[in-house]
Amino acid sequence: MNRSRNASLFARHTRPLQALVLALGATLGHAQPVTDLPRSTIETISVNSGQRSQIQGFVDNWTQRIKSESASDNKRALEALTEPLHARGVSIAFRQAYAQMLMPVIDELIADDTVKSKLSALRILGDLATPAAAQRVRGLIEDQDKGVQLFAVSSAGRIFLSASVHGPAMSESDTTSLIDAVSQSAENNMDDQEFTRACARTLATATTIGTRDLPNTRSRALIALSDLVSMHIESLGDNDDPSFAQTLALDAASASTASISDISATVNADAARAAVRLGAEIVALPLRRVIAKTIEPQADREKTVRSVQAGETLLYFARRKAAEIAGRGVGGIDTTSFSALLESGEDRDFRNQAATLLGPGGAIVSQFNFDDDEFLN
Repeated sequence: MNRSRNASLFARHTRPLQALVLALGATLGHAQPVTDLPRSTIETISVNSGQRSQIQGFVDNWTQRIKSESASDNKRALEALTEPLHARGVSIAFRQAYAQMLMPVIDELIADDTVKSKLSALRILGDLATPAAAQRVRGLIEDQDKGVQLFAVSSAGRIFLSASVHGPAMSESDTTSLIDAVSQSAENNMDDQEFTRACARTLATATTIGTRDLPNTRSRALIALSDLVSMHIESLGDNDDPSFAQTLALDAASASTASISDISATVNADAARAAVRLGAEIVALPLRRVIAKTIEPQADREKTVRSVQAGETLLYFARRKAAEIAGRGVGGIDTTSFSALLESGEDRDFRNQAATLLGPGGAIVSQFNFDDDEFLN
């Protein structure tokens, strides 16, 4: 009996102590910085008030470090802040809420007006891929510093990649405005090969964006990519080194072929015509040089052969896509062997066959309403 009474008294006295310990633990728990976000929050389809508080705590913790003088703190903060955006199931709702909370500190970084702070802002903006992020990237594409411009173009590419992989968290006007900004900047910096290559890569990434939610973005990107590469090809004289333009052409043709051949997406007639134009320009480059007798010797044609192979493949699929969109049959659209003819040194046959297709009155010029001298001038 005494033992039972003692146990009861002990329990009565210890309950307040236990409650105090639990309360203290909860208080300390709330005081701890939020250094990570659970998967359930990152993947949520609707952000509730508790999750918003959780996200805000995470942002507050890491944004203090991003403004630190310590390079290691900056690096760790950037890694932590972008990590949730790389999660496989990251939701649009999370990205939008996350962007809303991050934008004030991003604007502070941009307003700081140093290269370091702008690059830090761009690192986050590229992964956020929201309307506000796209708007700020567009502004930084025209920054006075070339390094910032280059990184901004690459960040635009990450925005397009995010829209392709995770689904768009922005409207068509956001994506097309960003494509236009990259295109204009590429045109303004034609002499900068590194910058031009970055712009072409970014536009190629945009050609992979799905068309269910953004029906016209892919087409706009195909047209912009065709314009960029065609502009460089057309700028070459018969005696100029074509290597850089051919490298651009090879990558652009491969990306464009994959884009218009994607059965899960659609493109419009203007995009198909632009792809036809790009393929034709790639083939016409060595054609003009054969006619001018400035083509490189047969043994030195590896890059030329590879680019023409990519160009004629694009030309074939783009013509078929254009016929499909127009409701025409694909009869008469045959594969060509231009690259094989160049590789084997059969320049005369290459000239005759390519000129028949691309010259005045040829199938490409007449069917797609190009000027007679569009490809042979």
